[in-house]
Amino acid sequence: MDLLSALHSFVRVAATGSFSAVSRETGVSQPTISRHIALLEAHYGTTLFARTTRSLTMTEDGRSLLPHAYEVLEILETAETVLGRRRASVSGLVRLGVTTAFGLCLTRRMGELLDRHPDLSVEVVMRDSFGDLVEEGLDLAVRVGEIAEGTLIARKLGVVHKWLVASPACLQRHNMPEFPRDLTEYPGVVYNYGSSRLDWNFERDGEESVIAPSAVFRANSSEAVMYAVEAGIGVGLLPAFQVRDAVASGRLVRLFADWNIPGLPFYAVHTGPRTLPLRTRTVMDFLVEVSGDLLRDGGALSPVE
Repeated sequence: MDLLSALHSFVRVAATGSFSAVSRETGVSQPTISRHIALLEAHYGTTLFARTTRSLTMTEDGRSLLPHAYEVLEILETAETVLGRRRASVSGLVRLGVTTAFGLCLTRRMGELLDRHPDLSVEVVMRDSFGDLVEEGLDLAVRVGEIAEGTLIARKLGVVHKWLVASPACLQRHNMPEFPRDLTEYPGVVYNYGSSRLDWNFERDGEESVIAPSAVFRANSSEAVMYAVEAGIGVGLLPAFQVRDAVASGRLVRLFADWNIPGLPFYAVHTGPRTLPLRTRTVMDFLVEVSGDLLRDGGALSPVE
């Protein structure tokens, strides 16, 4: 049995959740991929994937094997690199999960990465909340907020700052608020992706103000919230890097710039191993580069601590 080929098929099926996707990615026939998994299951005497006609789900034994499979393949890749038998180019597919706002910024820059590495492919999955990375078939993901899952390996990219913004038309209808407490009289456009807490927090010179906005409109997409704010529906609290251009152009007005609004930590995460395959490390480094540029371009992110 070619255990290494079978392990490679296993980690890619775990990442993509599909035999056919791995077949397309690697150029190996789908029956061969299925045979690799069957041989591994026979070798270890267990079931690695629960299969139905509609889905493919990793079992607990599959989850236990996955980090060890990554480690074995990484050791082999490192040896090949040291001995000069590996191609110098970065190649293969990386599936990356990103929040919508950051994903749009990243997409504008993606050509730079692909120009540097013509054999690299990146599939970007954009939404504002993700579940299990293995079940989602993701090699890397961007997470905003503290990381709860103990199985994830995280690299901090910075801190996302938030700005309170409104359209000129909205401010003309409701007048410019003087203090955060005045926002209770304003229609609020709230970004809500599963949290039950909708409070907005402000701090200045030791004075704190916690506001429960009147949420006339809520959405679990930061893009939908931004469009609603630009349309004049109400005031909204959004990532600074997302609204910075709209503020500079006058489409939006930033409110209470002299008040501090707590930011959120910003991470790139993966399930392991700590030493990633070259293609994944390359995309990780690009995330760090783009995040750093957002910081230099106007304070949208704080430096990594």
